[in-house]
Amino acid sequence: MTTTPDVPASTVLVAVDAGTRDHAGAEHVVHLLDGLLPAGDATYVASTHVVATDDGPHTAVAATWSGAAASGPHAAGELVGLLAAAVGERAGVLVVAAGDEAVAGPAAALAGARAAAGQHVDRAAGRLVRFAGRAEVERPCTVADVVALDAVDAVEALAGTDVRPETPLDLGEWARPTWRAGRSVLLVQPGRGGLVPFESRHQIACCADH
Repeated sequence: MTTTPDVPASTVLVAVDAGTRDHAGAEHVVHLLDGLLPAGDATYVASTHVVATDDGPHTAVAATWSGAAASGPHAAGELVGLLAAAVGERAGVLVVAAGDEAVAGPAAALAGARAAAGQHVDRAAGRLVRFAGRAEVERPCTVADVVALDAVDAVEALAGTDVRPETPLDLGEWARPTWRAGRSVLLVQPGRGGLVPFESRHQIACCADH
């Protein structure tokens, strides 16, 4: 049984399992949450996760931010009601805030939300979709510029590709690092003008403007 991860009392944790089957669906949920949560706050981090439940493997979303720093609703019960109304009754919604937990949705979907929350808090797996400094590096820059972010620990390329601090990157308004065993890694590959993201925004057609 998956349990709720421990988070500091000052941190608000939200996880949603809407049963989406791919990155595009999960990105759409993140975009929906952007309008409900303090996505513009410097402490806000949102990620997508592959989870396995009785309904089969699919994607879910988790987000955290500092409740002390951000404006907006912080109470667990208030947040879970707001999110449940937005994502629908079939979605699993988990909120942990100020030591309180509130949930909504069917048991299977809620299990997926808990699994995503655990991966997010432990940095065990998942794709970072929203993180501080993303806008500053989703442009032509260098490996050093990306690693300077608190949210990104390393830039790695496919085997045989040299990666140095001065190596040019063109992230093309699309940076999706992944968590691996506690570290955030941006995977890149050779492109025309330098290294480019291994995951292209064109693979996520429904959210091209998100």
